[in-house]
Amino acid sequence: MKNIKRKILVVEDEASIRYLLRSNLEYEGYEVLEAENGLQGLELAEKSGPDLILLDLMLPQMSGMEVCKRLRSTGNTTPVIMLTARDQQMDKVIGLKSGADDYITKPFDILELCARIEAIFRRSGKHSESTKLFHIGKVEIDFQAQCIRRGGEETELTRMESELLRYLVLNEGKILTREQILADVWGHDYLLSMRTIDTHVTHLRKKIEENPAEPVHILTVHRVGYRFQQ
Repeated sequence: MKNIKRKILVVEDEASIRYLLRSNLEYEGYEVLEAENGLQGLELAEKSGPDLILLDLMLPQMSGMEVCKRLRSTGNTTPVIMLTARDQQMDKVIGLKSGADDYITKPFDILELCARIEAIFRRSGKHSESTKLFHIGKVEIDFQAQCIRRGGEETELTRMESELLRYLVLNEGKILTREQILADVWGHDYLLSMRTIDTHVTHLRKKIEENPAEPVHILTVHRVGYRFQQ
């Protein structure tokens, strides 16, 4: 990661935590921007184009949850990791529903945080240009536009459908367990049931398979998970 100057915006009102994050993230090779309240964070997020946002939940002037909601409402898909001092399950769920990609509870281990940041970059839009467009027979998948085109018709993909399909494509031929998929695509597998994957796979099959009842691309590996093939 040290050779890639990705930009991370830290929105945190505690100066000591901002210093800790800045020093460690800069050591890892990231460019770091700082905001000490929600309004400032929202403004920087919109104007500076960060690659990822570390967003505290409890902020003065505007909560992290509201910042995240406002970003998502304008179509901003920048990955967000929510930082929270609370250990309440409902706060985590609400944070994710507001549009956050992951969360970590303070006090956090900086090595774990860096690992989560790298995982998000792996599964977000930071893939090679060759994965933006992908063809499966007569179906064209546009990962950047999050849609599928077939015979002149365009079908929209949800963000998570797009990320799941991209993950399957990048791991073509590999048997992927449900646990792997939850951890690598969602990043917080302990909040979701295995049925989450099955539901998304069912939706994807309806969009890309000629016959969703007899799939030839997204294959079920009995009692294990899934495997993608051309």
